[in-house]
Amino acid sequence: MKSYRGKIFFLCFFLASLGIFLFLNIVIGPIIFAFLIAYLLNPFFEFLEKKGINRAYISFATLVVFALLSLLAVWILFPILFEQLRGLIKLLPGFKIYLEENLLPKIQTIISEFTGQKPYKVIYLYDLFPINVDKVSQTLLVKIGDSTRFLVSVLLLVIFTPFFSYFFMRDFTKMHNIIFDLIPIDLKPTFIEFKEEVNAKLRSVLRGQSIVILTLCVLYPSALLIAGLPTAIAVGILTGLARLVPYMDILVGSFLCFFVLVTNSASTHLIFTVSLAFLVVQCLDGLFITPRIMGRFSGLHPSLVILAVLCFGDWFGFYGVLLAVPLAAVGKVSFAMMIKSYKESQFYKNGSNG
Repeated sequence: MKSYRGKIFFLCFFLASLGIFLFLNIVIGPIIFAFLIAYLLNPFFEFLEKKGINRAYISFATLVVFALLSLLAVWILFPILFEQLRGLIKLLPGFKIYLEENLLPKIQTIISEFTGQKPYKVIYLYDLFPINVDKVSQTLLVKIGDSTRFLVSVLLLVIFTPFFSYFFMRDFTKMHNIIFDLIPIDLKPTFIEFKEEVNAKLRSVLRGQSIVILTLCVLYPSALLIAGLPTAIAVGILTGLARLVPYMDILVGSFLCFFVLVTNSASTHLIFTVSLAFLVVQCLDGLFITPRIMGRFSGLHPSLVILAVLCFGDWFGFYGVLLAVPLAAVGKVSFAMMIKSYKESQFYKNGSNG
C-alpha cells in the first residue's frame, strides 16, 4: 500500500481539482484569467518583494495599470475594431453572391472537364450551409441578446476578473504554501520536482505563446493597413489571435483577406500589395519571430498544441481552448515523469533482467 500512496494522493488531488472546477463553473472564466495573470506576474512580484515593497501595494498598482490600459483600449481601439467587424459582417451577402455566381460554377466546370462528365446541378451556398446569410448579423445579435447565460458570463468576466486578480496576485505565495503544507511529508520531494518541471515548462510556453500572438497582433494589422486592405485592423487582429492554434493564422488570414478583396472588387494592385504584406509577415514569423521566441522559451511541438486545442475545446468549450496550451505543457511534464518512474520501477527492471 505504501508504494501506491503517491499515486492515490495525486489522483485524489486531481479529482478534487476537477470537482472544484465543475462547482465553480459559473465563475470559472474570471478565475482562470485571474490565476493566469497572477501566475505569470508572480516572479516579478517576488522580485519586488525582495526589494522591500509590500505585495498588496504591488497588486493594487498592477490592477490600476490594467484598468487604465483597458479603458484606453475601450476608448480608442474597441470602437474601431467593432466598426470594422460590423463592416465584415455586412460584406457576407456580397461574398455569397460571388461564391454562387463565380467561384462555385468555375469549380464545377473544372471538375466536369477533368472527369469528362457534365455537371448535373449548380451548387448554391444554401445547399452547403442552409442559413439566411443576408440576416446572419441580425440573427447573431438576437441570439446573443436572448442568451441570458452568455450575458451573465460576460458580465461576470468583466466584474470579477479584476476582483479575483487582486486576491490571487496578493495571496499567491500564501495559497502555494497552504497546498504544499497538505502534501504528505515523504511525497514533498516528488511534488517539488514536479512543480519545478511544470513551472519551467508552463511559464516558458505561456510567455512564448503570448509574445508571439501579441507581436503578430501588431504586425498583421500594420502590414495590411499599409497595403491598403479595408478593415485591416479587424482582419489583422483576428489573424493574430488565431495563432493560439499553430498555423491557424495562415488559414484565417488567407480566408479573411480573400473575403475582403472579393467583396470589395479589389484591383490587381491591391491584391498584389495585400498578398505581399501577408507574405512578409509570414516570412518574419517563420524566420525570426517564432524561432527566436519559442526557441528561447522552449515551446511545445505544434502537433501537440493542435491536438490539445481540439480535444480540450471539444470537452470544455471556450475555456478548454483557453487552457489547452497550459494543460498540454503540464501533461507533457507529467507524462515524462511517469515514463521516468516506470523505467525506475522493479516491474521494468525485472523484465529487462528476465
